[in-house]
Amino acid sequence: MKQDGIHEALVSNPLFRHLPNSELDGLVGRVRRVRHQTGAILFHQGDPAQHFFLLQEGLIKLARTNAEGLEKVVHLVRPGETFAEAVMFMDARKYPVTAQVLEPAGVLSIPNDDYRALLDNDTGACMALLADLSMRLHSRLEDIDQLTLQQSRPRVARYLLTQASASPLPGEPVQLPAPKHVIASRLSMTPETLSRILHELNARGVLEVRHREIIVHDPEGLRALS
Repeated sequence: MKQDGIHEALVSNPLFRHLPNSELDGLVGRVRRVRHQTGAILFHQGDPAQHFFLLQEGLIKLARTNAEGLEKVVHLVRPGETFAEAVMFMDARKYPVTAQVLEPAGVLSIPNDDYRALLDNDTGACMALLADLSMRLHSRLEDIDQLTLQQSRPRVARYLLTQASASPLPGEPVQLPAPKHVIASRLSMTPETLSRILHELNARGVLEVRHREIIVHDPEGLRALS
């Protein structure tokens, strides 16, 4: 395994798999793998952006804070995902969000300038990056639709379905990836509203709440609410 698994981690990601081996090997030498404990901050909103990242393990919260100090969770980064790569193409290279570790994480830190230099001579890598950013843009537009057009209950139902398997069976557990207050912020609602909706669905027999595990007793009933 090269460089503690860095080579394998990069080549398995769409942003790097199109790079020739010679260029990828050169980049590997400039990538750092860092371990972060729960609560650690990778970067703050507004910090200068010199790197983007690939999460190998753990869970990371990306959030924005407004002038009143209220936090809005924008995304929960899962293993295998890259984040903060779009910043390298902005005129003002500053992180638009704060990245905080929710579960002990192994993170690869990739220098923006080194990756951009490779893009200058590699059409395949450019197209892979454009495809990845386009998919994320589409996903964010869907998020905006859900958060602005849907009521709270359908938002919760839809979110739980996205965390379940493609066709969940009655009694199938759904593991929430983060504490409920973080999920509530991701869904643009208060923790109290999320708890009330889960309690209502529990009372109706649609699901059962066991801390961060949700047992879906009635998948069709949950789907009808989404």
